[in-house]
Amino acid sequence: MENLVETIEQFLAFSDEKLEELAQKNQALRLLEAERED
Repeated sequence: MENLVETIEQFLAFSDEKLEELAQKNQALRLLEAERED
């Protein structure tokens, strides 16, 4: 059971990192779109 909790914690930490990464990419894309529209 201990192992399962550890695995889930690692997974959640990993998910947070991925979400952060995606959010940054999304932000960059939005900036590009905005620049193109000007």
